[in-house]
Amino acid sequence: MSATPPEASSTARRLPLPNPFALTTGGQLWGAEVAVETYGTLAPSRDNAILVFTGLSASAHAAAHAGDPSPGWWDAMVGPGLALDTDRYYVIVVNSLGSCFGSTGPKSVNPLTGQVYGGDFPELRVEDIARASQAAVDALGIDTLHATVGCSLGGMTVLAHAALFPGRARGMVSISGAMAANAAAIATRSLQREMVGSLLKAGADTALVEQAMRWARKIGILSYVGSDLLEQRFGRDQTEPYSGRGSGTDFEVESWLEHLAHKFVRQFDPWSYWTISRAMDLFDFGAFGVAAGADGLQHRGATDTAAAARRLILERALVIGVREDLLFPVEQQREMGQVLGESGVDCEYVELSSAYGHDAFLTETTLFTPVLSEFLECIGANTAQRSRILHPLGTNING
Repeated sequence: MSATPPEASSTARRLPLPNPFALTTGGQLWGAEVAVETYGTLAPSRDNAILVFTGLSASAHAAAHAGDPSPGWWDAMVGPGLALDTDRYYVIVVNSLGSCFGSTGPKSVNPLTGQVYGGDFPELRVEDIARASQAAVDALGIDTLHATVGCSLGGMTVLAHAALFPGRARGMVSISGAMAANAAAIATRSLQREMVGSLLKAGADTALVEQAMRWARKIGILSYVGSDLLEQRFGRDQTEPYSGRGSGTDFEVESWLEHLAHKFVRQFDPWSYWTISRAMDLFDFGAFGVAAGADGLQHRGATDTAAAARRLILERALVIGVREDLLFPVEQQREMGQVLGESGVDCEYVELSSAYGHDAFLTETTLFTPVLSEFLECIGANTAQRSRILHPLGTNING
Protein backbone atom coordinates (compact mmCIF):
# COMPACT_ATOMS: atom_id res chain seq x y z
CA MET A 1 0.00 0.00 0.00
CA SER A 2 0.80 3.51 -0.79
CA ALA A 3 3.55 5.92 -1.57
CA THR A 4 2.88 7.46 1.83
CA PRO A 5 5.23 5.84 4.36
CA PRO A 6 3.68 4.05 7.34
CA GLU A 7 3.67 5.52 10.80
CA ALA A 8 4.47 3.10 13.63
CA SER A 9 2.07 3.11 16.55
CA SER A 10 3.25 3.40 20.15
CA THR A 11 -0.08 2.77 21.89
CA ALA A 12 -1.55 -0.25 20.15
CA ARG A 13 -2.81 -3.03 22.39
CA ARG A 14 -1.39 -6.49 21.86
CA LEU A 15 -4.09 -9.15 21.81
CA PRO A 16 -2.99 -12.80 22.04
CA LEU A 17 -3.97 -15.28 19.35
CA PRO A 18 -5.02 -18.88 20.04
CA ASN A 19 -1.91 -20.79 21.05
CA PRO A 20 -0.59 -22.28 18.91
CA PHE A 21 -2.00 -20.31 15.99
CA ALA A 22 -2.33 -22.67 13.04
CA LEU A 23 -1.53 -21.20 9.63
CA THR A 24 -3.33 -22.09 6.41
CA THR A 25 -0.48 -24.05 4.85
CA GLY A 26 0.39 -26.05 7.96
CA GLY A 27 2.79 -23.87 9.93
CA GLN A 28 2.22 -22.80 13.53
CA LEU A 29 3.01 -19.73 15.59
CA TRP A 30 3.49 -19.99 19.35
CA GLY A 31 2.71 -17.07 21.62
CA ALA A 32 1.52 -14.99 18.64
CA GLU A 33 -0.33 -11.69 19.00
CA VAL A 34 -1.67 -8.83 16.95
CA ALA A 35 -1.45 -5.10 17.56
CA VAL A 36 -4.84 -3.37 17.69
CA GLU A 37 -6.05 0.21 18.01
CA THR A 38 -9.71 1.06 18.55
CA TYR A 39 -11.59 4.31 18.01
CA GLY A 40 -15.00 5.32 19.33
CA THR A 41 -17.19 3.50 21.83
CA LEU A 42 -18.60 0.01 21.60
CA ALA A 43 -22.40 0.16 21.93
CA PRO A 44 -24.05 -1.74 24.81
CA SER A 45 -25.56 -4.04 22.16
CA ARG A 46 -22.01 -4.58 20.79
CA ASP A 47 -23.31 -4.24 17.23
CA ASN A 48 -21.59 -1.07 15.96
CA ALA A 49 -18.05 -2.38 15.35
CA ILE A 50 -16.23 -1.91 12.05
CA LEU A 51 -13.10 -3.96 11.40
CA VAL A 52 -10.52 -2.26 9.15
CA PHE A 53 -7.99 -4.36 7.22
CA THR A 54 -4.96 -2.35 6.12
CA GLY A 55 -2.67 -2.28 3.13
CA LEU A 56 0.71 -3.99 3.07
CA SER A 57 2.74 -1.45 5.03
CA ALA A 58 0.30 0.18 7.46
CA SER A 59 0.24 -0.04 11.24
CA ALA A 60 -2.85 -0.19 13.46
CA HIS A 61 -2.50 3.57 13.98
CA ALA A 62 -5.10 4.73 11.48
CA ALA A 63 -5.83 8.07 13.16
CA ALA A 64 -4.48 10.40 15.82
CA HIS A 65 -6.11 10.16 19.24
CA ALA A 66 -5.52 11.29 22.80
CA GLY A 67 -3.24 8.35 23.60
CA ASP A 68 -1.17 8.86 20.45
CA PRO A 69 -1.54 12.25 18.73
CA SER A 70 0.91 11.37 15.94
CA PRO A 71 -0.59 11.35 12.43
CA GLY A 72 -2.34 8.16 11.37
CA TRP A 73 -2.46 6.74 7.89
CA TRP A 74 -6.26 7.38 7.52
CA ASP A 75 -6.74 10.50 9.63
CA ALA A 76 -9.14 12.04 7.14
CA MET A 77 -11.49 9.04 7.25
CA VAL A 78 -11.54 7.80 10.88
CA GLY A 79 -12.93 10.13 13.54
CA PRO A 80 -15.97 12.06 14.73
CA GLY A 81 -18.21 13.00 11.80
CA LEU A 82 -15.91 11.40 9.24
CA ALA A 83 -16.61 8.47 6.92
CA LEU A 84 -15.87 5.96 9.68
CA ASP A 85 -17.70 8.09 12.22
CA THR A 86 -16.43 7.32 15.70
CA ASP A 87 -19.48 9.06 17.19
CA ARG A 88 -21.50 6.16 15.74
CA TYR A 89 -19.10 3.28 15.20
CA TYR A 90 -16.47 1.41 17.15
CA VAL A 91 -13.60 1.18 14.67
CA ILE A 92 -11.07 -1.64 15.10
CA VAL A 93 -7.80 -1.48 13.16
CA VAL A 94 -5.46 -4.47 13.30
CA ASN A 95 -1.83 -4.49 12.25
CA SER A 96 -1.62 -7.46 9.87
CA LEU A 97 -0.16 -10.70 11.09
CA GLY A 98 3.32 -10.87 9.55
CA SER A 99 3.89 -7.13 9.82
CA CYS A 100 6.40 -5.33 12.03
CA PHE A 101 4.30 -2.80 13.96
CA GLY A 102 3.47 -4.91 16.99
CA SER A 103 1.91 -8.01 15.43
CA THR A 104 3.87 -11.26 15.28
CA GLY A 105 5.96 -11.37 12.12
CA PRO A 106 9.43 -12.15 10.80
CA LYS A 107 10.94 -9.47 13.05
CA SER A 108 9.53 -11.21 16.16
CA VAL A 109 11.41 -13.67 18.34
CA ASN A 110 10.40 -17.30 17.91
CA PRO A 111 9.77 -18.45 21.51
CA LEU A 112 10.74 -22.02 20.57
CA THR A 113 14.26 -21.01 19.52
CA GLY A 114 14.88 -17.66 21.20
CA GLN A 115 15.91 -16.29 17.80
CA VAL A 116 14.29 -13.76 15.48
CA TYR A 117 12.26 -15.58 12.81
CA GLY A 118 13.63 -13.70 9.82
CA GLY A 119 13.46 -16.00 6.81
CA ASP A 120 12.25 -18.88 8.99
CA PHE A 121 8.85 -17.27 9.50
CA PRO A 122 6.23 -19.79 8.28
CA GLU A 123 4.49 -19.22 4.97
CA LEU A 124 1.77 -16.61 5.41
CA ARG A 125 -1.49 -16.33 3.49
CA VAL A 126 -4.09 -13.56 3.32
CA GLU A 127 -6.44 -16.04 4.98
CA ASP A 128 -4.14 -16.05 8.04
CA ILE A 129 -4.31 -12.26 8.25
CA ALA A 130 -8.11 -12.46 8.19
CA ARG A 131 -8.23 -15.20 10.82
CA ALA A 132 -5.83 -13.40 13.16
CA SER A 133 -7.86 -10.20 12.90
CA GLN A 134 -11.09 -12.09 13.63
CA ALA A 135 -9.38 -13.60 16.70
CA ALA A 136 -8.83 -10.02 17.89
CA VAL A 137 -12.52 -9.28 17.35
CA ASP A 138 -13.41 -12.37 19.37
CA ALA A 139 -11.07 -11.25 22.15
CA LEU A 140 -12.96 -7.95 22.28
CA GLY A 141 -16.19 -9.87 22.85
CA ILE A 142 -17.86 -8.88 19.57
CA ASP A 143 -20.03 -11.51 17.90
CA THR A 144 -21.20 -9.67 14.76
CA LEU A 145 -19.48 -6.76 13.02
CA HIS A 146 -21.40 -3.91 11.49
CA ALA A 147 -18.96 -4.10 8.57
CA THR A 148 -15.47 -4.92 7.43
CA VAL A 149 -13.52 -2.36 5.39
CA GLY A 150 -10.30 -3.04 3.50
CA CYS A 151 -8.01 -1.12 1.16
CA SER A 152 -5.48 -2.65 -1.28
CA LEU A 153 -4.27 -5.82 0.50
CA GLY A 154 -7.17 -5.14 2.86
CA GLY A 155 -9.49 -5.20 -0.15
CA MET A 156 -8.45 -8.84 -0.59
CA THR A 157 -8.57 -9.62 3.12
CA VAL A 158 -12.23 -8.59 3.45
CA LEU A 159 -13.08 -11.28 0.88
CA ALA A 160 -11.08 -13.89 2.78
CA HIS A 161 -12.80 -12.87 6.02
CA ALA A 162 -16.26 -13.03 4.45
CA ALA A 163 -15.57 -16.53 3.12
CA LEU A 164 -13.99 -17.82 6.31
CA PHE A 165 -16.54 -16.27 8.67
CA PRO A 166 -19.88 -16.05 6.80
CA GLY A 167 -22.41 -14.03 8.73
CA ARG A 168 -19.90 -12.55 11.19
CA ALA A 169 -20.11 -9.15 9.42
CA ARG A 170 -23.30 -7.58 8.08
CA GLY A 171 -21.52 -5.46 5.47
CA MET A 172 -18.27 -5.59 3.52
CA VAL A 173 -16.31 -2.85 1.72
CA SER A 174 -13.47 -3.65 -0.69
CA ILE A 175 -11.51 -0.61 -1.90
CA SER A 176 -9.00 -1.02 -4.74
CA GLY A 177 -8.81 -4.74 -4.06
CA ALA A 178 -9.07 -7.88 -6.17
CA MET A 179 -10.19 -11.49 -6.05
CA ALA A 180 -6.66 -12.41 -7.14
CA ALA A 181 -3.60 -10.50 -8.29
CA ASN A 182 -3.18 -10.21 -12.04
CA ALA A 183 0.01 -11.12 -13.90
CA ALA A 184 1.31 -7.54 -14.01
CA ALA A 185 0.98 -7.06 -10.25
CA ILE A 186 2.59 -10.45 -9.61
CA ALA A 187 5.45 -9.55 -11.94
CA THR A 188 5.98 -6.22 -10.19
CA ARG A 189 5.99 -7.67 -6.69
CA SER A 190 8.10 -10.68 -7.69
CA LEU A 191 10.78 -8.29 -8.97
CA GLN A 192 10.65 -6.37 -5.69
CA ARG A 193 10.96 -9.59 -3.70
CA GLU A 194 13.83 -10.81 -5.85
CA MET A 195 15.74 -7.59 -5.22
CA VAL A 196 15.31 -7.86 -1.48
CA GLY A 197 15.04 -11.61 -0.96
CA SER A 198 18.17 -12.59 -2.87
CA LEU A 199 20.27 -10.44 -0.54
CA LEU A 200 18.40 -11.50 2.60
CA LYS A 201 18.85 -15.17 1.80
CA ALA A 202 22.53 -14.62 1.00
CA GLY A 203 23.09 -12.98 4.38
CA ALA A 204 24.14 -9.66 2.85
CA ASP A 205 25.01 -6.80 5.17
CA THR A 206 22.40 -4.28 6.25
CA ALA A 207 23.52 -1.53 3.86
CA LEU A 208 23.02 -3.75 0.79
CA VAL A 209 19.62 -4.96 1.96
CA GLU A 210 18.51 -1.38 2.63
CA GLN A 211 19.60 -0.34 -0.86
CA ALA A 212 17.58 -3.19 -2.35
CA MET A 213 14.60 -2.14 -0.23
CA ARG A 214 14.88 1.42 -1.55
CA TRP A 215 14.91 0.21 -5.14
CA ALA A 216 12.00 -2.15 -4.52
CA ARG A 217 10.01 0.56 -2.80
CA LYS A 218 10.54 2.98 -5.69
CA ILE A 219 9.14 0.40 -8.10
CA GLY A 220 6.15 0.00 -5.80
CA ILE A 221 5.54 3.74 -5.56
CA LEU A 222 5.39 4.03 -9.35
CA SER A 223 2.57 1.47 -9.33
CA TYR A 224 0.67 3.32 -6.56
CA VAL A 225 0.39 6.78 -8.07
CA GLY A 226 -0.92 7.74 -11.49
CA SER A 227 1.45 8.91 -14.23
CA ASP A 228 -0.66 12.05 -14.71
CA LEU A 229 -0.03 13.05 -11.11
CA LEU A 230 3.73 12.66 -11.50
CA GLU A 231 3.68 14.79 -14.61
CA GLN A 232 1.61 17.49 -12.94
CA ARG A 233 3.73 17.56 -9.81
CA PHE A 234 7.25 17.16 -11.22
CA GLY A 235 7.38 17.16 -15.01
CA ARG A 236 11.03 17.45 -16.05
CA ASP A 237 12.05 19.81 -13.24
CA GLN A 238 15.65 19.43 -12.17
CA THR A 239 17.55 20.88 -9.23
CA GLU A 240 21.00 20.35 -10.74
CA PRO A 241 21.48 18.24 -13.85
CA TYR A 242 24.23 15.58 -13.77
CA SER A 243 24.78 16.06 -10.03
CA GLY A 244 26.51 12.78 -9.31
CA ARG A 245 23.49 10.53 -8.76
CA GLY A 246 23.76 6.96 -9.90
CA SER A 247 21.26 7.81 -12.61
CA GLY A 248 23.43 10.67 -13.84
CA THR A 249 20.64 13.19 -13.33
CA ASP A 250 18.88 15.00 -10.52
CA PHE A 251 15.25 15.30 -11.54
CA GLU A 252 12.81 16.38 -8.85
CA VAL A 253 10.87 13.15 -9.23
CA GLU A 254 14.05 11.23 -8.36
CA SER A 255 14.51 13.21 -5.15
CA TRP A 256 10.88 12.57 -4.20
CA LEU A 257 11.25 8.83 -4.78
CA GLU A 258 14.48 8.72 -2.78
CA HIS A 259 12.90 10.57 0.15
CA LEU A 260 9.94 8.21 0.36
CA ALA A 261 12.04 5.10 -0.13
CA HIS A 262 14.58 6.14 2.50
CA LYS A 263 11.86 6.82 5.06
CA PHE A 264 10.20 3.48 4.32
CA VAL A 265 13.44 1.55 4.82
CA ARG A 266 13.89 3.09 8.27
CA GLN A 267 10.45 1.85 9.32
CA PHE A 268 9.59 -1.44 7.61
CA ASP A 269 11.22 -4.83 8.10
CA PRO A 270 12.50 -6.39 4.85
CA TRP A 271 11.36 -9.92 5.73
CA SER A 272 7.87 -8.62 6.53
CA TYR A 273 7.88 -6.87 3.15
CA TRP A 274 8.85 -10.13 1.44
CA THR A 275 6.36 -12.25 3.39
CA ILE A 276 3.25 -10.11 3.03
CA SER A 277 3.99 -9.29 -0.61
CA ARG A 278 4.11 -13.01 -1.39
CA ALA A 279 0.85 -13.61 0.50
CA MET A 280 -0.84 -11.04 -1.74
CA ASP A 281 0.28 -12.86 -4.87
CA LEU A 282 -0.79 -16.27 -3.56
CA PHE A 283 -4.31 -15.15 -2.63
CA ASP A 284 -7.11 -16.46 -4.84
CA PHE A 285 -10.67 -15.92 -3.68
CA GLY A 286 -11.85 -18.60 -6.10
CA ALA A 287 -10.05 -21.25 -4.04
CA PHE A 288 -12.84 -20.94 -1.49
CA GLY A 289 -15.23 -22.28 -4.12
CA VAL A 290 -13.45 -25.62 -4.54
CA ALA A 291 -14.10 -28.48 -2.14
CA ALA A 292 -11.14 -29.24 0.07
CA GLY A 293 -10.39 -29.63 3.75
CA ALA A 294 -12.30 -28.44 6.77
CA ASP A 295 -11.43 -24.80 6.10
CA GLY A 296 -12.97 -24.97 2.60
CA LEU A 297 -9.69 -23.99 0.91
CA GLN A 298 -8.05 -25.65 -2.03
CA HIS A 299 -4.59 -24.60 -3.20
CA ARG A 300 -3.82 -26.69 -6.25
CA GLY A 301 -4.83 -24.23 -8.92
CA ALA A 302 -8.53 -25.00 -9.43
CA THR A 303 -10.73 -22.00 -8.56
CA ASP A 304 -14.38 -21.06 -8.78
CA THR A 305 -15.16 -17.46 -7.87
CA ALA A 306 -18.92 -17.89 -8.32
CA ALA A 307 -19.01 -20.81 -5.90
CA ALA A 308 -16.78 -18.91 -3.49
CA ALA A 309 -19.12 -15.92 -3.56
CA ARG A 310 -22.08 -18.16 -2.76
CA ARG A 311 -20.40 -18.98 0.57
CA LEU A 312 -20.79 -15.38 1.73
CA ILE A 313 -23.54 -14.31 4.11
CA LEU A 314 -23.74 -10.52 3.89
CA GLU A 315 -26.54 -7.99 4.04
CA ARG A 316 -24.67 -5.67 1.72
CA ALA A 317 -21.35 -5.25 -0.06
CA LEU A 318 -19.62 -2.24 -1.56
CA VAL A 319 -16.81 -2.46 -4.12
CA ILE A 320 -14.90 0.70 -5.03
CA GLY A 321 -12.44 1.01 -7.91
CA VAL A 322 -10.34 3.86 -9.30
CA ARG A 323 -9.95 4.12 -13.07
CA GLU A 324 -6.33 5.32 -12.86
CA ASP A 325 -5.20 2.49 -10.56
CA LEU A 326 -2.22 0.71 -12.14
CA LEU A 327 -1.59 -1.86 -9.41
CA PHE A 328 -5.17 -3.10 -9.01
CA PRO A 329 -6.79 -2.17 -12.34
CA VAL A 330 -10.42 -1.12 -12.18
CA GLU A 331 -11.43 -4.14 -14.26
CA GLN A 332 -10.67 -6.26 -11.20
CA GLN A 333 -13.12 -4.33 -9.04
CA ARG A 334 -15.76 -4.48 -11.78
CA GLU A 335 -15.33 -8.25 -11.91
CA MET A 336 -15.57 -8.51 -8.11
CA GLY A 337 -18.77 -6.49 -8.06
CA GLN A 338 -20.28 -8.59 -10.83
CA VAL A 339 -19.38 -11.92 -9.19
CA LEU A 340 -20.76 -10.84 -5.82
CA GLY A 341 -23.94 -9.44 -7.34
CA GLU A 342 -24.60 -12.53 -9.45
CA SER A 343 -24.16 -14.70 -6.34
CA GLY A 344 -27.10 -12.95 -4.68
CA VAL A 345 -25.17 -10.47 -2.52
CA ASP A 346 -26.75 -6.99 -2.47
CA CYS A 347 -23.68 -5.38 -4.00
CA GLU A 348 -23.06 -1.77 -4.97
CA TYR A 349 -20.17 -0.99 -7.31
CA VAL A 350 -18.70 2.53 -7.39
CA GLU A 351 -16.07 3.64 -9.89
CA LEU A 352 -14.12 6.82 -9.17
CA SER A 353 -11.53 8.83 -11.07
CA SER A 354 -8.40 10.24 -9.46
CA ALA A 355 -4.91 11.13 -10.62
CA TYR A 356 -3.68 9.57 -7.37
CA GLY A 357 -4.43 6.12 -8.77
CA HIS A 358 -4.08 3.31 -6.25
CA ASP A 359 -3.33 5.82 -3.48
CA ALA A 360 -6.59 7.70 -4.01
CA PHE A 361 -8.23 6.17 -0.92
CA LEU A 362 -5.56 7.87 1.21
CA THR A 363 -5.91 11.33 -0.29
CA GLU A 364 -9.27 11.84 -2.01
CA THR A 365 -11.41 12.37 1.07
CA THR A 366 -14.16 14.23 -0.76
CA LEU A 367 -14.60 11.33 -3.20
CA PHE A 368 -14.60 8.46 -0.73
CA THR A 369 -16.38 9.98 2.29
CA PRO A 370 -19.94 10.18 0.89
CA VAL A 371 -19.70 6.72 -0.64
CA LEU A 372 -18.54 5.07 2.56
CA SER A 373 -20.80 7.09 4.86
CA GLU A 374 -23.94 6.30 2.89
CA PHE A 375 -23.12 2.61 2.56
CA LEU A 376 -22.40 2.15 6.27
CA GLU A 377 -25.60 4.01 7.17
CA CYS A 378 -27.63 1.78 4.86
CA ILE A 379 -26.61 -1.49 6.52
CA GLY A 380 -29.74 -2.75 8.22
CA ALA A 381 -32.03 -0.42 6.23
CA ASN A 382 -34.80 -1.84 4.06
CA THR A 383 -34.57 -1.99 0.28
CA ALA A 384 -36.63 1.15 -0.32
CA GLN A 385 -34.43 3.20 1.98
CA ARG A 386 -31.28 1.88 0.28
CA SER A 387 -32.45 2.74 -3.20
CA ARG A 388 -33.01 6.36 -2.22
CA ILE A 389 -29.54 7.03 -0.88
CA LEU A 390 -27.26 5.14 -3.22
CA HIS A 391 -24.30 7.32 -4.21
CA PRO A 392 -24.90 8.84 -7.67
CA LEU A 393 -21.68 7.26 -8.98
CA GLY A 394 -22.72 3.86 -7.72
CA THR A 395 -24.25 0.96 -9.51
CA ASN A 396 -26.36 -1.58 -7.67
CA ILE A 397 -25.17 -4.82 -9.23
CA ASN A 398 -28.44 -6.55 -8.42
CA GLY A 399 -30.39 -3.83 -10.21
